[in-house]
Amino acid sequence: MQEKKSDLRVQKTRESIRRAYLELLRARPAKEITVTQICRLARINRGTFYLHYQDTQDLLDSLINDLMAELSNILHKYSPQQLNENPFPIIYEAFSHFARHAEILPLLQKNSNSGFMEKMKSMISEMALTEWLPLHGDQKPEDYPYINAFIVSGTIEVFQVWLQSGMKKSADELASLIERLALQGIR
Repeated sequence: MQEKKSDLRVQKTRESIRRAYLELLRARPAKEITVTQICRLARINRGTFYLHYQDTQDLLDSLINDLMAELSNILHKYSPQQLNENPFPIIYEAFSHFARHAEILPLLQKNSNSGFMEKMKSMISEMALTEWLPLHGDQKPEDYPYINAFIVSGTIEVFQVWLQSGMKKSADELASLIERLALQGIR
């Protein structure tokens, strides 16, 4: 019982630190936020902060890594064959995942020194090169880098336009659009 109580306290403390950090991130750039400011807002002492994070950059990286881990779980939920037959569910789930985090995504994109977008590009690229493209026997392996660049760039750009527009389109609308473009082009 003591372990569960301890785990719950750890979770609540980490959540309090993250909430305080995000609140501060809305008002100023990440590089201007100090551990002292986070601790004051989260109502914890510095020692408690350092039990969980090395510094503010570690906290920012942790937020990004958690989002990417969730995205990775979504991307690997479906087999390459399922994705090849019907890409809509995976695209829909990925954008739904991001829609659930709509409040923090612009903050992370703006403050991560491109770490957030680079991790997303890398994840999509790896999946396309290792799992999806090999299923398309009509494509030459020497063309994979070009096809991959097209897939990754298109997906990332759609994502960025979505963020910049205030995420007005639903995950369903975006998934339908991306699926149509990927399968049919702009016809």
